[in-house]
Amino acid sequence: MIYTITMNPALDRTIEVDGLVLDDANRILSDVRYAGGKGIDVSRVVNELGGETIALGLVGGYTGLELEGRLVNEGVLCDFTRIAGENRTNIILVDKKEGRQYLLNAPGPRVTPAEIGLFFEKVRSIPSDASFVVISGSVPQGVSSKIYAQIITTLKARGIRRIALDADGELLREGCKAGPYLIKPNLYEFRRLTGTEVKDMEGAIEEARKVMAEWGIEVVLVSMGPKGLLGVKGEEAYHARPPALEVVSAVGAGDATVAGFVHGLTQGLSFPEALRLATAAGAAVVLTPGTELCHLEDVEEILPKVELRRLS
Repeated sequence: MIYTITMNPALDRTIEVDGLVLDDANRILSDVRYAGGKGIDVSRVVNELGGETIALGLVGGYTGLELEGRLVNEGVLCDFTRIAGENRTNIILVDKKEGRQYLLNAPGPRVTPAEIGLFFEKVRSIPSDASFVVISGSVPQGVSSKIYAQIITTLKARGIRRIALDADGELLREGCKAGPYLIKPNLYEFRRLTGTEVKDMEGAIEEARKVMAEWGIEVVLVSMGPKGLLGVKGEEAYHARPPALEVVSAVGAGDATVAGFVHGLTQGLSFPEALRLATAAGAAVVLTPGTELCHLEDVEEILPKVELRRLS
């Protein structure tokens, strides 16, 4: 079972318009809603790929009820912690006339210490035989930047070693200090983490190995958009590159990459083959609008077209 942790879930609304006019009525062509948040996206993709997953996190208000209901309808198992505040709503505004996309992300509710305590009861209840725990995304107001480090420490004390962390800034840096099994920054997040202006594959591999040595991390994945995915594990380093695709929306591609990789490992794939699946899943997301994420048939079609190259 793959468990995901999303402390700042969202209801994602994708609104399409045919051009924007200042100080006049703009007609909405479509308004579609999805349960969102990086860890939730991972669970949705794992479910789409045929894996088993349970989504954990903080939900509250009518938005939280709708978010959970949408996941239930998708067949994603949930075990959320209730909070008093209202979950955020993010808006993806798509201007079809200009071919532009605008992302409006809300900060999320303020969470109390008591609600964090209730949430940790859920964390401590994750079975020690969990195949993976994925911790992703931002945290709501009132939550320490060291929260992911505490979650990782708690899980490792229970004997859970396969922990994936996908975050940014202080959340990522503090979380790394607790020694997760895997981190998956994008190139910009990786540069902020290492404090270096990584410019090529060789430099990225060198910095990845420094991170692994300093904090005891076993796997570093660096997503690079259309340039693909860099994967480093011990002495192994691979570059997986997807085929050229027409991009509809890239929102959620990084989350699908994480989902494909951890699902692949739980299915017994080797490190390079899990990288290939991760790349195919991430690439398949760009074929769908807004935060619809990927479809299994697209992943299966892209998978044999992914170029995989071993690096020195």
